[in-house]
Amino acid sequence: MNLKMKDMQEELFVSLMLKKEFSPLNEARVADERRYYKLTPSPCGKFSAICDLLSAYKEAGSFDEAIAVCKEVLENPILKEYQASLYFQMGQLHEAKRDFPGALNYYLQTIRVGSGNSFLLYWAHNNAAFCCLIQQDFVAAEDHCRIALDLDEQYWMKWGRRYCDDRDWHAWKNMGAVMEYTGRYHEAASYYVTSIKLSRGNERAVLYFKRLLERHPELQGWWREPVEDLFTYYKVVI
Repeated sequence: MNLKMKDMQEELFVSLMLKKEFSPLNEARVADERRYYKLTPSPCGKFSAICDLLSAYKEAGSFDEAIAVCKEVLENPILKEYQASLYFQMGQLHEAKRDFPGALNYYLQTIRVGSGNSFLLYWAHNNAAFCCLIQQDFVAAEDHCRIALDLDEQYWMKWGRRYCDDRDWHAWKNMGAVMEYTGRYHEAASYYVTSIKLSRGNERAVLYFKRLLERHPELQGWWREPVEDLFTYYKVVI
């Protein structure tokens, strides 16, 4: 399929483009977290203060200020063990600004330095796949999705089953998008269905699957009964 960037954003990623409402910046909270970051000697305490400070900026939509904070603290050798997490935060901030090439760069940096944290690596690969999808680099998007799914499987086998946790659904949804936009529609449907099951009917997962069925009505008969059962079970209304 030959799709323009506008098509990718307006049709498949419409939920991403919805305007978010932001709160006024809480200056007192910002001052408190900056003060705590400066005074605490603990790397863990400093990182906690930075996360709270970044949250304050994100809630206000002050992404450039948050990015400046990340760049500043990345230079602090005391926080070297949190470098991967800070790169990931940078990726999220650039993604929030709709700067997907910039976001991808920082997710790749996360992957480069975060080899010891499978949970963080899952999200870095998943988010990198999303950025690649928007840039229509479907080969890279598929590669990142497959790695993310493998990491999620490993994490779930090691920890999730022990605590009855579900596997995450985002990489399944993204892989469905890869399959859809490379013409593998049955595979796309399968990945979307799994994302709906794992997310218990998340609206975005349902939206992607609904649109696939609308674009390709030939799939309706093949998927009709499972889809009806699925939507009934999760009380999905589409």
